[in-house]
Amino acid sequence: MLTTGCNALDRFEEGGATVFVYATHHATPENGGFPGRGDDNMPRIFDNDLGWTVTLLEAYVTISAVTLVACSGTEYDLDMFWGPCPEDIKDQDLATLTVAGRRVGDGDYCGLRVTYSAYQTPVIAEDVVDTRHETPTNEAVDGTTVYMRGGARVGDGPVTQFEISTGATVVVDLDISEIEGGGSPFNVAHREDFPKELLVSKTYDRFFDGIDFDSFDRAATEAMLPQILEHQTRVSEGTLVSMDDPASETGDSGGI
Repeated sequence: MLTTGCNALDRFEEGGATVFVYATHHATPENGGFPGRGDDNMPRIFDNDLGWTVTLLEAYVTISAVTLVACSGTEYDLDMFWGPCPEDIKDQDLATLTVAGRRVGDGDYCGLRVTYSAYQTPVIAEDVVDTRHETPTNEAVDGTTVYMRGGARVGDGPVTQFEISTGATVVVDLDISEIEGGGSPFNVAHREDFPKELLVSKTYDRFFDGIDFDSFDRAATEAMLPQILEHQTRVSEGTLVSMDDPASETGDSGGI
């Protein structure tokens, strides 16, 4: 009993808490809320800034690593619980997907680094229980960081079909130095009653801004995907997307 008590005291004196990082996606906020652009497991339908109605039939974005950065500069690689996470954009908007986490010491944290990279379909032996994230059924997703397939049209005009992807590694450094109330850094107290949480979100309906599908250039569009992904990634404290984030407002998408 004495040993157990000492161990508990040691853990208390060490301080800190577990930090969980989640992922989600949504459309651009309008009138103080998030509009629905499609139901769970259904295509996403939205207009780009040039008036083209885009139907997104399939889309995946893969997070491969997450790093929490203390204000002192010390970096803490978080554990990817089920390996790289291929987020299915057709899943319910604003639903949270657990991506990573670990226990960290008490103190202030000023940065969250999210690394997107090419998804590799795991090889799971038949006698092993697969505990990874749900595997995309489309083999074309393998080897891609961002994969999108669908079509676009204006009014009743002809449909331009597209299939775009990139296998580039995209590293996004997100600022959390003012994420808490009063503009304070993300803080882990010496003693936390509950885990701390951060939510990484992506705005999927801005990926096609600036594209005139009458002159659709697949190579040019794919070349811009890393930049657009970086621009459309943001972070909120907790498990709800913050509406106070300036990046959540309609504006320059970083598109073509």
